[in-house]
Amino acid sequence: MNPDYTIKDYEDKHLTGVFRLFKDVFGKDINQEYFLWKNMNNPQGKSIIKLAVKEEEVIGLSCLWKFNMNFMGKNIMAGQSVDAMVHRDHRKKGIFENMAMDAMGDMSNQGLQLRFNFPNEAAYKASLGKINIRKVCDIPQYIKILKGREAFGMFTTNKLVKLGGGLLLDIYRNVKDLGIKKPSDYHIAEIKEFDFRLDNLWNSIRNEYPIAVERSSQYLNWRYIYSPDKYKAYGAYKNNDLVGYIIIAVENKKGKGGERLLMGHIADLICHREHKAAAYGLISQAEKQLKEDEVCAISCWMIKEWFYSKILERTGFLQLRSPSVLAALPVGENAKDIGEALYDHKNWYVTIGDSDYI
Repeated sequence: MNPDYTIKDYEDKHLTGVFRLFKDVFGKDINQEYFLWKNMNNPQGKSIIKLAVKEEEVIGLSCLWKFNMNFMGKNIMAGQSVDAMVHRDHRKKGIFENMAMDAMGDMSNQGLQLRFNFPNEAAYKASLGKINIRKVCDIPQYIKILKGREAFGMFTTNKLVKLGGGLLLDIYRNVKDLGIKKPSDYHIAEIKEFDFRLDNLWNSIRNEYPIAVERSSQYLNWRYIYSPDKYKAYGAYKNNDLVGYIIIAVENKKGKGGERLLMGHIADLICHREHKAAAYGLISQAEKQLKEDEVCAISCWMIKEWFYSKILERTGFLQLRSPSVLAALPVGENAKDIGEALYDHKNWYVTIGDSDYI
């Protein structure tokens, strides 16, 4: 190890240094309530947080966010790599690798089976050779444009392209909207807190999701209902039984020209396959609310083989890009034993709410 720095476990006394590093690397302040909620109050366990410290200055940070996962018929604990950063003055010294390997040792000691994350393509390629992680797939991002010209500001500053492209997308959306049939035999209502009905739903369908974050009421309440960030949750009910739910969020973004844009997200979506018609009602309710929030577009991560992707396409969503990679690394024997099945993207169900992007 480079004698210029030391790898340490995070302690509360390091909080100010961590915030300073965030500011130095990303140019923005991190919300203390959010950091503590995410890493210390997680009902699935405190994050594994490694620091690189030089003369008491925090120059590197690596967090493993813990998840309880449904994994090929078993229940395992996994860690998602988030908030990995090194101060610009201390890069190319092996700091990232040493923090990652130290965290991997803690994962093994604590019985975690799997490490996964969602880097962009550039970050994934940069990690190759540093840690033996492997790509599962590029994650398709489906987008429904609600305000064509404004939404095109995410991609270009050219006024003519924004005008022409925006007009075409507005026409496409209007045509698709005419063909949407809203199911009348499901009741859609806002969820203020998840309860046993969610647990009943998940337990009845979990085997259909070979590798997925466990969607228990305890987890969803912590992740979305009690989060410092603002989400809205809606459920689809039939005969008072919950048959599906959707989570939405609004993100402030900057357009290519520096303008402020509001992007809507479908953070999570689960629906019983026998009641997949209810997904139309859930997406319609999400769109109604996000229109009221004045978003210019709605985004949804969805691997194409899931039936939700067809519903998204039929409701006017287009798969325009794949901004993130799903990458995985087996750590424990349970994860290693399934071999290549770990890298078969059809086994994975992931949404953007499984990440910390929103």
